[in-house]
Amino acid sequence: MPKSAAKAAQKRLGTRISELRRQRHHTQEALAQRCGLSQKYLSELERGEKTPSWETLVALAHRGFEIRIATLLFGVDEEFEPTLSQLDELLAGRPQAVRYDVLNAVKLILRAGEGSK
Repeated sequence: MPKSAAKAAQKRLGTRISELRRQRHHTQEALAQRCGLSQKYLSELERGEKTPSWETLVALAHRGFEIRIATLLFGVDEEFEPTLSQLDELLAGRPQAVRYDVLNAVKLILRAGEGSK
């Protein structure tokens, strides 16, 4: 990867980290502490000045934001969050047998979709 492309990717990741932190109303200090990082290093990541290690990405995703790495890096699965929330609300308070039946129905639907590929 050319240096300019790598630098651009580094900047985009920094912006993404900053946006996620602000959406969750975390300070740099609080997020850094959750991830075992220094506030200074987190600030450098957000400005795109540093490239995080794999361990740092895992810490940010899992401990810092409680999301998948793919969501941190690419925003993957974010569009499903409202739908999952709605499903959770729909099933809340239902008997365990009903929740189990819904889960089995979803499994059947997924299997049926795999057969059409």
